[in-house]
Amino acid sequence: MAEPEQSSAGPNLNKLARGGALNLVGAAVAGVQGLALVFLVAHLYSQRIAGVFFAATSLFIILQAVSWLGTDAGLLRWVPRHLALGDRAAALRTVPVALVPVLATAAAAGLVLAATAPWTAGRFAGGGDAGEAVAMVRVLALFLPLAAAQDVLLAATRGYGSMRPTVLVDKILRQTLQVAAVVAAAVLADGAVWLALAWVAPYLPCLLIAALWYRKISRAGGPAVPATASATASATASPTGDAPVPAAGTGWRPLAGEFWRFTAPRAFAQVCQTAFQRADIVLVAALSSPREAAIYTAATRFIVISQLVTQAVQNVMQPAVSRLLALADRAGAQRIFAVCASWNLALAWPVHLSIAVGAPVYLGAFGAGYAGSGETVTVILAMAMLVATATGARDVMLLMAGRSGLSLVNQSTALTVNLVLNVLLIPPLGIVGAALARACGLLVRTVLALVQVRRILGMSPASAGLFWAGGAALLCFGALPLAVRLVAGSSPAALACALVPGTILYLALLWGGRERLSLTAFASLLPGRRGRAASSGGPGPAGPAAPPATDTTPARSAHAGN
Repeated sequence: MAEPEQSSAGPNLNKLARGGALNLVGAAVAGVQGLALVFLVAHLYSQRIAGVFFAATSLFIILQAVSWLGTDAGLLRWVPRHLALGDRAAALRTVPVALVPVLATAAAAGLVLAATAPWTAGRFAGGGDAGEAVAMVRVLALFLPLAAAQDVLLAATRGYGSMRPTVLVDKILRQTLQVAAVVAAAVLADGAVWLALAWVAPYLPCLLIAALWYRKISRAGGPAVPATASATASATASPTGDAPVPAAGTGWRPLAGEFWRFTAPRAFAQVCQTAFQRADIVLVAALSSPREAAIYTAATRFIVISQLVTQAVQNVMQPAVSRLLALADRAGAQRIFAVCASWNLALAWPVHLSIAVGAPVYLGAFGAGYAGSGETVTVILAMAMLVATATGARDVMLLMAGRSGLSLVNQSTALTVNLVLNVLLIPPLGIVGAALARACGLLVRTVLALVQVRRILGMSPASAGLFWAGGAALLCFGALPLAVRLVAGSSPAALACALVPGTILYLALLWGGRERLSLTAFASLLPGRRGRAASSGGPGPAGPAAPPATDTTPARSAHAGN
């Protein structure tokens, strides 16, 4: 029994390494673009306009999550399972089952947002002229269905095993166009309306590209397998206790029923998750001022980098875990969970530790008006993110095991804690209160999911690689920069003098622990090593049909944010 588990782990880790490397390139580009966008808006516009813009786009992203209806998790669970069980017809039908309700919901949400724009914009206009804010909100409302449809189609391509569309279209192209358009709007036009249009217009070309790419990938998948074999496998409940996969040849209604029974709780959880990430900006603008909202957005912007790193790992992890659980390979799923947790920590902790120690330098880059209380906000949330990123993709494990209801409980509980504490703490403490509220909600969500994954699935993110990467990051990006700051101050030069040798030492420690961290899987990226790395793992686990290979060729996700 040990041989199949090991054989499945090898090829899956190689695929994860190749797909993860591609996603990390996209995450790096998106992270830089996201910071650049906030930097440009902070410098090219007043703090009042910047604050209104950040609040309005945060509201747009929350409504985008509402319209998305959790279909990302549904597509990434059901499409790989149908393909692994040989039912390509069901995989094809799953996408319109997800897309049509999303388009209807997004259109309705856009109409409501446009109709209520005067009231909505007045909440975060800060007592100033609300006319520009109203026009900004209405421009964003017009593009809401386009953004939601793009998300569904890109999730569908990931379900087919291709990471390139998400990386190239959403992480690179869209955000590059947004940055370029914001600069053009500031130079060629004067007004918040043009700023909003510059930010949201790139969704149109990106939607068209996503649609064409999905069509190509789905057609390249080959003809649908007729309703013959795999009836027994597809009618057998997975070892995690979730609902059985519909048999090959299942009609539209049973297929939609299975899909939405799983996805409906995820729809509410997705709303809670996005609201958790964005509601504090809207509340700061409403309960304090647009200026404070601009400072808070800049102070918390570094979190997007961590979210992009986590998303890069999760994008390749989700279909792999879904496929392994469908084939009853729990040992393989556990291994991927632990390895991805160590990779996520190794990538995220250097960012959070560096930002926490260098908070004055980080906020100083946005301008003199962004320092002060913003530094406290940055440190509080950086410490909370250390805990969250050390515990792996807990929510992914619950979702791919069919526990979308538990995911909803966790997300809604965290959102409730966050909202209640925001209302209580923002009036007396300002943006520091908002940071404390978000940190508490984040810790509640992390602990709940970690306990559930351990007790229900019997899985844990802990591994030798996780502890090795954590210790190395604390030494190189925590202890060393802090010691330099105490001696030489918090200037950019002093921070650079600490981070440069710290990075070199960190890379050396990662190399020394490459076996613990399973970094040897990335050897498949080297020329001539891909075939040998795949063959060394032996054949994958037997199944009705081989799953599609993850598309990781270098030619080519919430959402990261503004």
